[in-house]
Amino acid sequence: MKIAIITLPLHVNYGGLLQAYALKSVLEGMDNEVTVLDLREKMPLPIWWKAPAIYLKRAVLNLVKKGKGPEVFRELRARREFPVISANTGRFVADYITPRVIKDYDEIEEEFDAFVVGSDQVWRPKYFGKIENAFLDFTSDWDVLRISYAASFGTDELEYEYARLEECSRLLHRFDAVSVREDSAVRFCDEWFSYPGAVQVLDPVMLLPARTYLDMAAKEPFYPAEGKVVTYMLDKHNNTRNLAEFVRKVTGHSIYDVSVNPGNPAIPARDRVVPPLERWIAAIANSSFVITDSFHVCVLSILFHKPFLVIANSVRGLPRISSLLRLFGLDSRLVQGIDPEDDGQGWLLEMDWDAIDKVLEEQRKLSFDFLKRSLERRNEDE
Repeated sequence: MKIAIITLPLHVNYGGLLQAYALKSVLEGMDNEVTVLDLREKMPLPIWWKAPAIYLKRAVLNLVKKGKGPEVFRELRARREFPVISANTGRFVADYITPRVIKDYDEIEEEFDAFVVGSDQVWRPKYFGKIENAFLDFTSDWDVLRISYAASFGTDELEYEYARLEECSRLLHRFDAVSVREDSAVRFCDEWFSYPGAVQVLDPVMLLPARTYLDMAAKEPFYPAEGKVVTYMLDKHNNTRNLAEFVRKVTGHSIYDVSVNPGNPAIPARDRVVPPLERWIAAIANSSFVITDSFHVCVLSILFHKPFLVIANSVRGLPRISSLLRLFGLDSRLVQGIDPEDDGQGWLLEMDWDAIDKVLEEQRKLSFDFLKRSLERRNEDE
């Protein structure tokens, strides 16, 4: 079967790239011909006849806010800097994902038997762009299978305008099978979209064995992280440094930070080049302990049997992490900050990896069964 994957833009987000690779690999392992579609543009410019007014408005706001307003020509800067910042992640995309770059979905009419939407926060409007595309609006007249795999809203708040919600709800009811990544998303499909049939599945990264990622890491072994408390933060929190220092004292291991900051325009682009994704994996694999606010770092920590703590980050989407931890009975790994009366010994208790692996095995079976049943519908219809 020829399958096209619709996912988040293939930019520089480690987790987003890894889940795209994993989903493609899983579907190919089920004897399908799989293509990840990459709808460019990276940073669309304002419509030409609106651009002068938009730039002028930004300039005025900057003047009023004494230089702290919106960046006037941010799209032009982003386009210029992206090839530099994404040099390493671009190689990963080319080597492991090999997407097909398209300018419009009309280019692929009648080419695919099925479309799979997922994974990650692909149903979060502020992350996807034209969110109707994530509900396959462009396939309305096409005879194709429509499936979502581990799609995520990323939040527990409704971020859809009413008219858009109505349209996406209509489109969702055309899907042949719907799965989501978080338990809260099952409820949202029911309550927001009047679709009660969604099921929860694992993020695709968890469907592949740890050895797959360790083999990647072998290309960038990154020994400086070996035996250390590795920190990887999407956003710097006020209590991150304090928590890391506390864990350092309790564990006796030094800190090694592998966070990246590609979006800060105050830093020259050459100093914001995102390191190889394989090096990021190697840092987690070689660590003694992990501190993060990233969903996919939690995923890799579980696969690599690394003790970890998650700092709550509601901006990036806390429900996705809360749901993952609940699924594996790891709720206690989520923290808001340091409790002055906590000696940290609870964090150092040996995690029950046998119990965790048992849940992983069970959830993998359920997830693979969902994909198998969903794809078989094409043969049944024929």
